[in-house]
Amino acid sequence: MYDQRVTEEGAARTGPLLVVVGGPTGAGKSTLVNSLVRSPVSATGILRPTTRKPTLVCHPRSVAATHVAGLLPIAAPALPSHVAIVDAPDLNAVDQTNRSVTEAVFEEADLWIFVTTASRYADAEAWRHLRAAQQRRVDLAVILNRLPTEAADEILPHLTQLLGEPVPLFVVAESALDRQGMLSDRVVTPIWEFLDKTASAKLAESR
Repeated sequence: MYDQRVTEEGAARTGPLLVVVGGPTGAGKSTLVNSLVRSPVSATGILRPTTRKPTLVCHPRSVAATHVAGLLPIAAPALPSHVAIVDAPDLNAVDQTNRSVTEAVFEEADLWIFVTTASRYADAEAWRHLRAAQQRRVDLAVILNRLPTEAADEILPHLTQLLGEPVPLFVVAESALDRQGMLSDRVVTPIWEFLDKTASAKLAESR
């Protein structure tokens, strides 16, 4: 549940909606997270994998209530207090030390945002984890990143077919980043509106 998940010991704990951003390496997950929180909280770069361990971000007021797999949260004032975001590495790219933490993060997710690209959207390993999330009935959303305009008519129907069920799908066309390496507000605003709506609905369900 949104604000009253149950621990292994049976005690309830409170906290914001946990949004885990996952997908294949190089898909632009860290850039998306930085753009959503309007701060360079997660490293980006051309070397792969860039993200080697999960990065947890939440509003300063939510730090004390945000407990995910033993991660220390980074405070980001631009985040609303009812949403926390984890930039998760590709499970194939993490070493054994960080694998158990990464797997625990996915297990605790309230919402998994699956980020992929026009060249990686059909990768079998990433879809194995997405299918596992579908079986757990965790809420899902998909972001198709860096989509060339000329490829949209071919890729979007195929991606929809692969999903097999109605899933919120956001398309980010190939576009330039700003000086801080972030996506524009125009791109991230629809995603933010979806996150806020989802978090508000979960909060209402828990009351």
